[in-house]
Amino acid sequence: MSLEFFLFLLFVALGGLPPPPAPAVSVVAPPPSPPSLPLPPKVRHFTVKDYYVFVTVVDGLRPDALQRAQTPNLDRLWQSGLYSWSAQTVLPSTTLPAIASLLSGVPPERHQILWNHWAPELGRISVPTIFKIAQGENISTVAFVSKRKLEHLFSPETPLFVINNGARNVIEEAIEYISEHRPRLVFLHLSDVDDAGHRYGWMTVRQLQAVERVDEALGLLLHSLEDLQILNKSVIIVTADHGGHGRIHGTDDPRDITIPWILWTPDIEIGRELTQPIRIYDTAATVLAALSLGIPPDWLGVPVWEAFPEATLQRERP
Repeated sequence: MSLEFFLFLLFVALGGLPPPPAPAVSVVAPPPSPPSLPLPPKVRHFTVKDYYVFVTVVDGLRPDALQRAQTPNLDRLWQSGLYSWSAQTVLPSTTLPAIASLLSGVPPERHQILWNHWAPELGRISVPTIFKIAQGENISTVAFVSKRKLEHLFSPETPLFVINNGARNVIEEAIEYISEHRPRLVFLHLSDVDDAGHRYGWMTVRQLQAVERVDEALGLLLHSLEDLQILNKSVIIVTADHGGHGRIHGTDDPRDITIPWILWTPDIEIGRELTQPIRIYDTAATVLAALSLGIPPDWLGVPVWEAFPEATLQRERP
């Protein structure tokens, strides 16, 4: 017997051959559960009351003019509503670009309304506005404006009235239409303060008198809405497109770009200064919130949530 065979037998007697090594097994963790889909930004649906919404632009109104002029009706709104005396318009701080932003929720580089005169060959605003969105949801609308150039900002389907002979006439025409048709979204543009600023200068006695005439006209509107039993179902926003200095505007001077912003609803019990910074294009988002409509996801404007404490925010998955 060879030595090698003897050693083999001895090894087997003591326990046998070791088991062959187990094949390597790769440990595979169970696949993770798929993450919940991220919610798309700013796809918003609101639950608020079915408000009537009135947006008034007092062309050329600076916040400090409300401290100097006698404005009991505007005082009534901000003293029992929300307000900012440091809201900001866009550049250029002129009427068409600014009101285009107010209606569309985006700055001028997006809506491309960069001119400030009536030029029918340039066409109409091409981005969605609060009017186009509201009309798409069968919400009735109307606009009363003091300057024809604002036609650039409304589609032919929008009831639009150009009345360029003073705030009182604009408001009286609007009251007659509202009484008959009860539109849910009303836009009012009053040019008296801007006209006086260009003619006599900003913050002059003559311009402050124009502010007071506008306030009187707004008083007629408020009384009419009370008589029609609409006021306590309304959101009223009063702001400006720009301010001014000397006899001009359009620059980045703080006197040109700082505007008042007032929001009144019957649900606000006492006047409060807004805590969030306000840009003019936040007006558009706030209007859609008041109408319970979703906000386009690419808008820069955000709603003034403080105005709607009862609103619920829902986000949908794609």
